[in-house]
Amino acid sequence: MSNEDFPGAGLPPRQPPPPLAASAEGVARDHADINARASRRKRNWFLRIFAFGFIATVVVPVVWVLIYAIIEAPGTLLMAQRAAQGEEIRRNTVPLSRISPHLVRAVIAAEDARFCAHQGFDVEAIQSAVKYNERAEKRGSTKRRGASTISQQTAKNLFLWPQRSWVRKGLEVYFTALIELIWPKRRIMEAYLNAAEWGEGVFGAEAAARARFGKSASELTPREAARLAAVLPSPNKWNPVRPGPYVSRRIGAIQSNMNIVQGGGLASCVLGEEKGAPRPAKRRQTTPVEMQELPAPPPELAPPEEGAPLGTVDPSAEMAPTDSPSETPPPPDNREFEEATPPVPEPPAQTAPPEESPPP
Repeated sequence: MSNEDFPGAGLPPRQPPPPLAASAEGVARDHADINARASRRKRNWFLRIFAFGFIATVVVPVVWVLIYAIIEAPGTLLMAQRAAQGEEIRRNTVPLSRISPHLVRAVIAAEDARFCAHQGFDVEAIQSAVKYNERAEKRGSTKRRGASTISQQTAKNLFLWPQRSWVRKGLEVYFTALIELIWPKRRIMEAYLNAAEWGEGVFGAEAAARARFGKSASELTPREAARLAAVLPSPNKWNPVRPGPYVSRRIGAIQSNMNIVQGGGLASCVLGEEKGAPRPAKRRQTTPVEMQELPAPPPELAPPEEGAPLGTVDPSAEMAPTDSPSETPPPPDNREFEEATPPVPEPPAQTAPPEESPPP
């Protein structure tokens, strides 16, 4: 026989494993090793969670904002929601150079007069809204006033969902700070005008101009621009083509304020230096005193996001003659988008004159 028949032949005998340390010092050392390995595992999990959180909260949002700084968003969650509801989505994105400067002035006059001065948040408007809402709550009114700037609305439209919640509001603040830090004001306005909803599945200034007035956004007149800006708070409820009394008053106020926006240079961060208009001071937080305040809608016409549910009446509101609450867009197949004519109130019944007493 050879060693090949016995594979283990010729090798030194195996050494038995060393005995476990029986001393107190050895047990303590083994315990310390176990704790060290457990600590390393915990530290590794913490690093993984931190890395995941950093990527999710910093890297992804920043990269997302950087991408949208160069290209237009292919769509928004609101567009997806409208499509799921059966609406035909119409949207044509165009550069700001192909949008009428009248529309830029109109949305600044209607939505955010301090757009060129603030850094994403209008502190004065927020304080005013808080005081207004506190007074409304004390008198039992359900109506609430918001203070969202164009930058905040852009952040919400492009990156978030439309439903209101504290989570969404917190993310809105975060994305607003990012786009204000990374984008110039001109890009914020361009993105806003290309993503804003104008009712009936119409998104963006170009699609709105073509659907409502049969022309390109670059050809809008001051009056048409004011009409489009007037319905932005509630585009599925208010009508820019055949407005009722309330929307007409709002259009008139916006068109008046557009002259102030142009004369005061309040759109200079978007349109550049306009003829005869001084550039407003940086971080300026005041609105010209002559800026006309837009009329507040009555409760039955207030935007749903402002807190006035349909069908409710605020007893503290001043009930002047207003648009009919049935002021809704026509079916999708009617492209004229005509507003329902407010019902004509019936004349009061004539009181019959008292019978004349017969002559004596």
